[in-house]
Amino acid sequence: MLEAAGWTVEEVEAPPLRPAADLNARLWMAEARATAQMIAQEDDPDANIVFARMTAASPEMDLPALSAALQSRVGLIRDWQMFLERYPLVLMPPSGERPFAQQRDVGSEAEFAAILEAQLVQRALPALGLPALSVATGESDGAPLGVQLVAGRYREDVLLAAGAVIEAGCGAPTVAEL
Repeated sequence: MLEAAGWTVEEVEAPPLRPAADLNARLWMAEARATAQMIAQEDDPDANIVFARMTAASPEMDLPALSAALQSRVGLIRDWQMFLERYPLVLMPPSGERPFAQQRDVGSEAEFAAILEAQLVQRALPALGLPALSVATGESDGAPLGVQLVAGRYREDVLLAAGAVIEAGCGAPTVAEL
């Protein structure tokens, strides 16, 4: 659809997402640890499971570790910005899996780890501060499918233009009424 609309489409290797996802988890947990008392007071069983698993996977950060993490983030952003200067739009899956069952993340530790891995894109992009747009492309067996578009900072115009092309080709999603 993008090629038919005049876009040049190339399959290229993008900068890695995993370092940004790992960094994002460490930064999330540095902040979340400050709210641990509120999480304990709320005592939501599912939130407690997720908090415990994320805490176990993310060591505490002191000020030098936080400073190093933020410096690392700047390098990752730089790598992505330079890539996006050459390739102004990245099309990728929004997840490494099709939509998964509700509450699967609070099942076994293995299921939690599998979901974290599948959500690599969703965990990495916030750390990079890049605009992104998910566009529905249809459904399979009642599950929604789509693509994730990513552009450079302040290039939402690119996202919206590409998203409009894809939506025109796939049709707008059907929204269920309650």
